Amino acid sequence: MILRKATYTIALVTLLGLPAAALAQQTTPAPTGAVSFVTKAEPGQYRASQLVGVKIYNAKDENVGNVNDVLVDKKGTVVGVVIGVGGFLGIGEKNVALPYTAITWSDTTPAPAQPAAGAPAPAGTPSAAPGTPETQPVNQVRDYPARGMLAMTKEQLEAAPAFKYASEAVTQ
Repeated sequence: MILRKATYTIALVTLLGLPAAALAQQTTPAPTGAVSFVTKAEPGQYRASQLVGVKIYNAKDENVGNVNDVLVDKKGTVVGVVIGVGGFLGIGEKNVALPYTAITWSDTTPAPAQPAAGAPAPAGTPSAAPGTPETQPVNQVRDYPARGMLAMTKEQLEAAPAFKYASEAVTQ
């Protein structure tokens, strides 16, 4: 019994004591030059998972819908953005799809409207102490846009043809 415990102990110590290099030799190295890895996202590159839910506004700064999906072809090119329009709280909403380039993406939200000089600020508006500048975020880099702008009215989007996914078009 003691001999068996000693054997297990020696085997365990030997396995745990192997240098990492010896274990690494058992893996197949990736081909060099065949694939280049992306090590970080650059400003202006958005995470597709974070585009879903971004609000879309028109030229009058009215919310005309939200991004429901992003369409990517087999080569990885973003070909369209599916926007949910109409309805209330998702009920009665329909999807329309537009080319990705039809939307102007913005990394910043517009500043709230400032009251006229001498007019009181609306209730709930944060204000700085007299004589101190308001603080603004400096060099804020986002992984997704704050909003999208579209040169269409809500009525034009609601009148647009409904978008169908390939799987829905086949079954109907």
